[in-house]
Amino acid sequence: MIRQLSVTKLVHTIAIRGCPLLRRGVHIPSKVRKVSDSQLEVALARNREKHVSKILSKVNKKKKKDTIDHTSTESVLLLEIRSALKYYSEKNGLTVGVEDVVNPTSLINEYLFSRSRPTTIIESMDIIYQTNEGEGLGLIPKSLYAAPFIDQEEEIYNKFTLVKVPKTLPGDRVKVRLNMHHRYYSEGVLLEVLKSKNSRRDNLILCSNFNNCSGCQLQMLNYEDQLNFKQNSIRKAYKYFYPQLGEAIDDERFGMVNGSPIQYSYRSKLTPHYKIPRQDKDQTLNIGLNHVDASQGILDIDSCPIASPTINSRLKEQREKIFNELKYAKAGDKGRQRTLLLRDSVRINNDTGDFHRVCLTDSAKVVTEKVEDFVYQFNTSSFFQVNVDILPNVLDFMRYHIELSNYSFKYLIDTYCGVGFFGIGLSNAIKEDGKIFGIEVSAKSIEYATHNAKLNGIAVPERIQFISGSSETMFENEHFVQAEMQGSDSIVIMDPSRKGANESFMRQLLAFKPRLIFYVSCNVITQARDLAMFEEYQKASPIKYKIREVAGFDFFPQTKHVESIAVLELCEN
Repeated sequence: MIRQLSVTKLVHTIAIRGCPLLRRGVHIPSKVRKVSDSQLEVALARNREKHVSKILSKVNKKKKKDTIDHTSTESVLLLEIRSALKYYSEKNGLTVGVEDVVNPTSLINEYLFSRSRPTTIIESMDIIYQTNEGEGLGLIPKSLYAAPFIDQEEEIYNKFTLVKVPKTLPGDRVKVRLNMHHRYYSEGVLLEVLKSKNSRRDNLILCSNFNNCSGCQLQMLNYEDQLNFKQNSIRKAYKYFYPQLGEAIDDERFGMVNGSPIQYSYRSKLTPHYKIPRQDKDQTLNIGLNHVDASQGILDIDSCPIASPTINSRLKEQREKIFNELKYAKAGDKGRQRTLLLRDSVRINNDTGDFHRVCLTDSAKVVTEKVEDFVYQFNTSSFFQVNVDILPNVLDFMRYHIELSNYSFKYLIDTYCGVGFFGIGLSNAIKEDGKIFGIEVSAKSIEYATHNAKLNGIAVPERIQFISGSSETMFENEHFVQAEMQGSDSIVIMDPSRKGANESFMRQLLAFKPRLIFYVSCNVITQARDLAMFEEYQKASPIKYKIREVAGFDFFPQTKHVESIAVLELCEN
């Protein structure tokens, strides 16, 4: 029996429980009997949709590294969904639009919680498209499984569910289990690849945890195809967010990706997670990376094939240590998530110059890395690229474009400079009477950048100067102004976080008018967005730039990630 409630509270209570009021014969208190059945159903639907949307917004809460504008992960996925449906429609001679794959609230609600989610196995589904995230998209009729969960027949008839399945490729025929549903797609868990156009798929996968681990996405592709996938990702990003480039994006060299010297055992940093299990809940200890199915938590791994040998060796030792110490854990620690820090480092014999690699696990320790003839030191939590083997190739690419300018540059400005890698690595490309200037928001990183300059015999602050401050306002910074650098004699390197640059920085960059710009990015989508914005600002200015080249670098083989570098050159008046 339901207690006497207001209409709003009654409807809200039933909506949360997900049970249609009238269909299940719920008793309506006399206080609300004057409300018509149709009014009550409408109120119920509105409250259920509001509740489900609220939960989904928490599930899809943007990660710290994600953007909040039209380049967010969900926004980009919607663009790719449109592309996939367009491709499917053209190939099959019928029209399937975004409105045809919308999941009604009642269906989303049924698959919302893992504990009550129905087990729905799709025995056979074809993958038609691959997203920039490396996930396959497949399409199935809603009538195949959704009838028991949808009230309105028109929400099923000629409607489809788009299923997003990790670890799959276009042309694969797969068996999947349906997981959480979102507005325009459903998550799918890969159970089996029934058929694949890639006959070498099983031979290419070296990791026994590949199908379940969220770390890698592309091991089932040979390396050439991985590079093609990443070049295509760069092209798609520019077509979506910088279409003004037009036919230049279709040039076969646009976004061409430079391969990594090694494709496995390259990662110099790994951060496995674990939770101290609660015995009263019969939990087991897993130490590893996130499971590809988020509801499964942490996947237990004892080695990672893309991590360096020293890291894998130390991971085994750390795992054994944690298992042995579990019985000493405090009661309050049970159930808390912890993170292991494993960082590869060089140990150099100062007398002989010989060096070997070790793995550090203490956050207070200092990491040493050697790239070409330069040595860099930083604390274990500082940012430094995890694939050091490809870094000489990046520096060579930049040196090539500096020489191509046929100009003797006097200044190099390293924005978002971190511990000084680019400024120090390219110091020989600047005139002897010139100066390198770097800025970084992290004061600790600036300390290490200054230390690294001295470590490599570069005069501070006469030849090189690093300051702590915001890159967004660097051109107004008093230290920068006092340096009296001229844009016409300058190279600017910008290497922002995944969120990219902002309007303030790009406007100041245009006003400074550097002769050459390198935009280094770990998120080609925000890079394309920023460069499109940069072009818009040029329309109201006599200052004009042309994009000389956009190239990719495979810092992360076996994964979806690609680093892209755009080279911009000031046009002569």
